[in-house]
Amino acid sequence: MKSNNYQITVDIEPISRRLFYNENETFYELLINSGIRVQSLCGGKGTCGKCKILVQEGMKFLNPPTNSETKYLTKSEIRENWRLACQCRVKKPQIQSVKTHQTPQLRIFIPKDILGEEFKILTSGKSKKINLNPNVKKIYVEINKPNLENPVPDIERILSSISSIKDNIGIKSGISFEIDTIRKIPLVLREDQHRISLTLYNNKKFIDCEAGNKTEDCFGIAFDIGTTTLVGYLINLHNGKIYSIASALNPQTAYGEDVISRITYVKDNPAGLPKLNSILVDSLNSIIKETCTKANVSTSQIYEATIVGNSVMHHLFLNINPTYIGLSPYVPALKSDLNIKAKDVNLEISRSGYVYVLPVIAGFVGADTMGVIISSEIDKETELTLAIDVGTNGELVIGNKDALFTGSCAAGSALEGAHIQHGMRAAAGAIDTLKINPSDFSVEYTTINSKKPIGFCGSGIIDVVAEMLRAKLLTRSGNFNKEFINHERIVKEEKETKFILVNKDDTPIKRHITISQSDVRELQMAKGAFFSGARLILNHLNRVNNSNLEIKQILLAGAFGNYINKKNAKFIGMIPDIPDEKLFQIGNAAGIGAQNCLLNVDLRKKARRLQEQIHYVEIAVDKDFQKEFASAMYFP
Repeated sequence: MKSNNYQITVDIEPISRRLFYNENETFYELLINSGIRVQSLCGGKGTCGKCKILVQEGMKFLNPPTNSETKYLTKSEIRENWRLACQCRVKKPQIQSVKTHQTPQLRIFIPKDILGEEFKILTSGKSKKINLNPNVKKIYVEINKPNLENPVPDIERILSSISSIKDNIGIKSGISFEIDTIRKIPLVLREDQHRISLTLYNNKKFIDCEAGNKTEDCFGIAFDIGTTTLVGYLINLHNGKIYSIASALNPQTAYGEDVISRITYVKDNPAGLPKLNSILVDSLNSIIKETCTKANVSTSQIYEATIVGNSVMHHLFLNINPTYIGLSPYVPALKSDLNIKAKDVNLEISRSGYVYVLPVIAGFVGADTMGVIISSEIDKETELTLAIDVGTNGELVIGNKDALFTGSCAAGSALEGAHIQHGMRAAAGAIDTLKINPSDFSVEYTTINSKKPIGFCGSGIIDVVAEMLRAKLLTRSGNFNKEFINHERIVKEEKETKFILVNKDDTPIKRHITISQSDVRELQMAKGAFFSGARLILNHLNRVNNSNLEIKQILLAGAFGNYINKKNAKFIGMIPDIPDEKLFQIGNAAGIGAQNCLLNVDLRKKARRLQEQIHYVEIAVDKDFQKEFASAMYFP
């Protein structure tokens, strides 16, 4: 607390920072507000148990452990002074004691597994060849100079010079100039002997001008705004080439891991919406600067940005309240695509630049799913195809050239580590692949960036459960097999059965990395949501078309879909069991869709057309949901 002549300071180890404590704030809020990123999947609500800290000094000055802490911390951890950062704060009497100059000494240690590190962010994807037809292009013209005999105004001379070529470059009749462009023309035109490059928007408006031939210096940036990660692609609109890519963790994760948490934050905090909007836009602007620095390009040379994201990210980017997306009947504020000025959403590209936001489909199925459809061209397939964008929020599309059906399932948070004791995002030190020897239950694994293990990410937990099933450690129902209950790797802690994956001596967190019975249940619910969601959408398709079709191929999109072991995903019943040669990992398909719409304006028309044709299925209210979900919880 900092006020007048008294203050409480908190020393943060191992990063050697000293912070000023503000009255009533939790240590999680203290850290986040000071720019120290710590892992929390619930946004500081005490429902995930991830933000563990060790109080090294000053425990007596803090509030006693809360119900959340007794739930997520073991008794031994509580005895050792472990706390959840989001649950502990300085007690009121200590605040008062500061005023009498009796300052408490506080020191906390943040373990490596919850300190923010570099994350594994997928930026690549499989793109099909498209024709280059951007919404923004530059035209170079040489203008006749005026004279006393023919003192024609600058604008008229420019229009006269382009009249002979306008049909070749697609310029529409009734072309206009933005006022900022008109203001620049007199000086720019005379800077290089009346040689000028004009930036044309939508074939009908000149939005900028430069001296000389600058036709190749025309850029756009495509953004994939994910719930967890952000990716930006800087693309030359003259030749269609990607010049640089940058990515970042979505800063909104500090306020909630999933879209429901973000909606709740907006609903419960008067300043919640502008806060989530501003930190998101700030991060996008940082990505813009990073891509430009890498490519030696000026931000003023970026004339358009395209945006994909789920419905909630779409609304938060546009500073639109997303509350009613989360309440029945799950209605967004708008579905249509948007063309808006970049300055109206505070994106730091060209002053005259524009932003194109792809259309939302319905409910939680947003512009990111439209991006997947555009890039994968599932609407052109002859075989019935399932596309799954596996992220924090999972979207599914089933269809072919005849029809498309879509829906969403809340399954991704478990795959991001939520509610799983040693689960974590795909960061350095996360176990991402694993094998178990069925003869002695020994474990082999790899970790991201080859760091010592501190937990396991989504692809890792798929492998863990698949391998435990193969080794007969788990039954089809997901229970631990009683036949092996006395094995040295199987322990009972806090009345729960756990399998030791990594011994505490082999990890920097100095605790066993385990998978528990409740962890297995979390995965069962996640995989059950995906499988039952696909089954229910397929049922809708068959009812509408009076058919009996089955899924013939699967497209796995998104970071999780790109990195998982396909055979293991099938083995545990997360996705339908189809031949391996019909299962394709297509990378960041949503981001590729944003790129494609940046490079070919005709695809925007296609997106609008598809939006009207796609059938949306509200999976959770389907009459067969409970039955299908319960069935899908079992392992095959």
